[in-house]
Amino acid sequence: MRKATLTVFAALLFSAMVHAQSGGPPPPPPDGPHGFHGAGGPGPFGFGMHPWKVVTGAPFSADATDQATQTLADGNTIQHTVTGHMARDSQGRTYIQHTINSGPLAQNGPVNIVFLSDPVAGYSYVLDPNTKTATRRGLKASQGEHPPEPGDNSAMKRGGPASANRVESDLGTQNINGVTAQGKSITHTIPAGEMGNAKPVVSTSETWYSPDLQIPVLAKHSDPRSGSSVYTLTNIQRGDPPASLFQVPSDYTIKDAPAGRGHRPPAAQ
Repeated sequence: MRKATLTVFAALLFSAMVHAQSGGPPPPPPDGPHGFHGAGGPGPFGFGMHPWKVVTGAPFSADATDQATQTLADGNTIQHTVTGHMARDSQGRTYIQHTINSGPLAQNGPVNIVFLSDPVAGYSYVLDPNTKTATRRGLKASQGEHPPEPGDNSAMKRGGPASANRVESDLGTQNINGVTAQGKSITHTIPAGEMGNAKPVVSTSETWYSPDLQIPVLAKHSDPRSGSSVYTLTNIQRGDPPASLFQVPSDYTIKDAPAGRGHRPPAAQ
């Protein structure tokens, strides 16, 4: 059962990634307590590295933790954690490894899943270490505007209430885990009565974004309806990671993803 659920979950994430790379906006990320929301900033599946944005000349590797906590009315708490490792080389290739440590998928122990993106060769992959298979999809450079960076409230404005209910603050610049980051906070208030609420509902987000790496290094989110979450990037190492990290292991079987809105992989030479 867990294997089947993981396969479906990976397919949903891969579909979002492929759809984004095909030039259109990605579909909503799969709901559920898997910690991939990135505390309101880093994105649904990439620990902050958006697959539709190729960044060259800024190689690094780091560890990531995304932890969500929900407190129930009786004081009980529900916590879900995703940890992982991420890396990017000078040519824009990316490696993202997720370890799901809690929640339905991890009932029988931690679950691992790996995403590779190689804009140089024109492929992206989802690696399943349990079956040693790699699902491959051809990439296409996106056209038009890139999605907003973490902390940019334009995306929220498109589907949210009037901006009068939002307060955005510049938190300045700090050194966070060894890198310079720019901070921004957003407070969003839903007035009393707007959705049947007796009192105003106030949610807050805080994001610290590294202009050099073009990723968030710390993000926090708090909402009384869903709880709180914290995304943290640690052990940040600058420089090119080993090239083998961005390659499908030799003992894996590569399978092409079903044809859909994305693009078929280029024919083998």
